[in-house]
Amino acid sequence: MNQRRVLLVEDDAAIRQFVTLALEDLPVALHACATVDEALAVLSEGPVRLVLTDLHLAGDSGLRLLERLAADPALRGGARLAVFSGEGGAHMPPAWAALGVWRRVPKPASVKALIDCVEAALAEEGAPPVPSPASTPAWPLGAPAAIDSHFGGDQSLYQAFRAGALAQFPADRAAGTRACLGGDASALRHLGHSLRTVLGLLGEPEVAQLAWQLQKAAEQPGVDADRLGEVWRPLDAALARLCR
Repeated sequence: MNQRRVLLVEDDAAIRQFVTLALEDLPVALHACATVDEALAVLSEGPVRLVLTDLHLAGDSGLRLLERLAADPALRGGARLAVFSGEGGAHMPPAWAALGVWRRVPKPASVKALIDCVEAALAEEGAPPVPSPASTPAWPLGAPAAIDSHFGGDQSLYQAFRAGALAQFPADRAAGTRACLGGDASALRHLGHSLRTVLGLLGEPEVAQLAWQLQKAAEQPGVDADRLGEVWRPLDAALARLCR
């Protein structure tokens, strides 16, 4: 039996790895893409059963991908559309529903939440849109709590994810320092958004909060380089401590 295809659109390599590990035992062929262009190339090759996309991507946004699929039903085919995001409230935002979004998977997602989403998409009879939870569950503190909450008790899965994240942090630190020196608020907003989810999955809620503060500061109109540096430095130091 041919495996049904699932398309993940997520530009953070550590999160792509996490989703790949979470879904490896399911009867699906996962195509993990970093950009909208890569996702469109996968869709052009044949139908997928589920599109799971982040909204904050480098380059074109996930929202732009959803708009493209809404405008081109043939390209979408029978795919269910799910948003992989830390945003959203108690109800599906009208803008998402208008684009055909079926479900929201909140970040940081547990292994169970990802499996539930894929299994529902694979079901013969599709479920109606599922209301978003009122808020994302509080992030666990420490590795044991993170393993239980987000990794289904699978310590080896957590350790594999942690190893990949720690290997990526030096590049993240370098990118953040360059962006601060250049006053690149857009790059820092994107970096903060990605790191917030990764750190939440690792069981580091306090450091995840620093990443969230960076994202929000970088979103402020006209923010200057001094302010960006002030918010970046504590996060940079925390990432350095984690790498030791």
